[in-house]
Amino acid sequence: MSTDGHVISSTPGAFRLRWDVFLSFRGADTRNCFTIPLYNALQSRGVRVFLDDVGLNRGDHIAPSLIEAIRDSAVSIIVISPDYASSHWCLEELAEICDCRRLILPVFFNVNPRDVRKQGGPFKDSFEDHRAKRREEDVLRWREAMKKVGGIAGFPFSHPSEKEEGSAEKRDDLIRLLVTRILRELSNAPVGVAEFITVGLDRRIERLMELLDMRSNGIRVLGLYGMGGIGKTTLAKALFNRLVVDFERRSFISSVREVSSKDGGLISLRNRIIGDISSQPVVGNDISTFIKTVSENRALIILDDVDDVKQLDTLIGKREWFHEGSRVVVTSRDTQALAETYVNVFYEVLILDDSESLELFCYHAMRRKEPADNNFLKLSKEIVSLTGRLPLALQVFGSMLFGKRREKEWVDALEKLKLIRPGDLQEVLKISYEGLDEQEKYIFLDIACLLVQMSMKREDVIDALRGCGFKGEIAITVLTEKCLIKIREDETIWMHDQIRDMGRQIVVDENLVDPGMRSRLWDRSEILTVLRNLKGTRRIQGMILDFETRSAKDHRGEEAISWNNLQRGTSVTNALAFPKQMHKKYFQRVEKDREALVIHTKSFESMVSLVLLHINNLRLEGKFKSFPAELKWLQWHGCPLKCMPSDFFPQELAVLDLSHSNLENLWDRKGHKTRCGF
Repeated sequence: MSTDGHVISSTPGAFRLRWDVFLSFRGADTRNCFTIPLYNALQSRGVRVFLDDVGLNRGDHIAPSLIEAIRDSAVSIIVISPDYASSHWCLEELAEICDCRRLILPVFFNVNPRDVRKQGGPFKDSFEDHRAKRREEDVLRWREAMKKVGGIAGFPFSHPSEKEEGSAEKRDDLIRLLVTRILRELSNAPVGVAEFITVGLDRRIERLMELLDMRSNGIRVLGLYGMGGIGKTTLAKALFNRLVVDFERRSFISSVREVSSKDGGLISLRNRIIGDISSQPVVGNDISTFIKTVSENRALIILDDVDDVKQLDTLIGKREWFHEGSRVVVTSRDTQALAETYVNVFYEVLILDDSESLELFCYHAMRRKEPADNNFLKLSKEIVSLTGRLPLALQVFGSMLFGKRREKEWVDALEKLKLIRPGDLQEVLKISYEGLDEQEKYIFLDIACLLVQMSMKREDVIDALRGCGFKGEIAITVLTEKCLIKIREDETIWMHDQIRDMGRQIVVDENLVDPGMRSRLWDRSEILTVLRNLKGTRRIQGMILDFETRSAKDHRGEEAISWNNLQRGTSVTNALAFPKQMHKKYFQRVEKDREALVIHTKSFESMVSLVLLHINNLRLEGKFKSFPAELKWLQWHGCPLKCMPSDFFPQELAVLDLSHSNLENLWDRKGHKTRCGF
């Protein structure tokens, strides 16, 4: 008998599956007492469930749409009840599920798994009836499916009478168990790769599979390198989807460069790897737990966007720590980050060839492989050549032209491209920005310079923008359609770093010398210079100063471990194990940060146009009447005040976020709460 719920699965496609769970059951047996409560519990946790009530009237054959739903689901939950096999639709559905060879979680509802395997007990008469009425090959196929599912260690459940005491609790316990299992599986499910950007992947994936040599029991660490915007992340996701069925233990870690720039970022990533592989939550930074986990489990780990070799020191350590047959894939723009100490196989991601580039561009520009019109075909080829055949540029420029049917519009876009020097991706991307209306440009720059680093969900951003007087939903939709932003599976807004950098450069170009004369500020050192030297001006509209995040060059690798050990109060004995210079650096930082954490409110007095201000873990001194009257969005995490000052009363404030603060009352004067209307 199998020991878990896995059926060895064939290689899934590179695209994201439409459904997380396909739920199969015999309606009359379990609909109200078990299946609908399970369905509701899964949906409440954001799981996409296809609910198939096989008790509904149908024809003799299973519908093509149902087969498609089965094949487009990551997991199938099959509630096998005593009357399940009486329906040939149920059995045909079961056989289709087994043919897909994806994860199956059977619930043996008032039946014995042995009877399912042997088609005995309540199933015996049903199969005798099918044998008399159905084709022999169909019945044999159904029996094989029952045998296979009965051999999976699923979830036996003896459903008591509804009147029996504790019946609801027993059902709810099982539902919680199933929801937990589904969420755990989905956390490592195949990652999403948009349909339009899979052009050219197949040949690359086949080459990577050769380099990884899955037949070998050795440990392979593959380094993917190439310039920004060339498609490394897309390739890594597609490779993960190809390999996911070969590894029960797996972890996909995205945005290593970005996350490692935060305090404790590297340690949190390493703990996430441990959690993904062991399915156990991890806290602290004990390296021995990591070594134990990767040495005991054959695992697949993908580290996307590494930019410093010290990150690999923390996230990989030594190849010999890993279990035989493990595979690690690392993507980077910088070959220097892929030291041979860690990486033993290399692959350079090159630009697409002419035909692939044309196909990708046309998919985004007109949702077809190539134009039917010869004039548009010629224009498309010229545009593709001028974009340098970089996937990111092809996506963004193609999306900009989508819906534009007049040849003149394409000619104008081509002329703009011709003015850009070859290889200047930033300028290519900027053309799409210039095609936005003024409000869309404003919101794009807010996202690129400020909001993208906050990992905000789409609806939260829209609500906040609405509070600031913008039509956020329309703008977010436009930016998404133009591939300038993407909405991740968890609904957070994401922007490619090349597009982000393009947006930030637009703001930097407002004044190359004086940051105080720019519309948005996000760089910590520049902000502190502006605030300390009272160089703020009416041009500043948005500012983010977050002391939870450090610059990317600060305390990485071994240094990051020492910093976090000291912050978390590690014992003196352990602390003294670090070199003296580490302590010296630490205390220098502490003193510097203490100075940085206090800012006088007078620094904001001249910023009369300031609308968005995030000052996390910062202490302000002085009179708050100096704060800009136009302020609409204030985030002050870690605010040390117990109540807001009586002289701080921003009439225009629409968004106030004081999470993780010492606040006990909003204001100490009566009437302020009601007047503000927050």
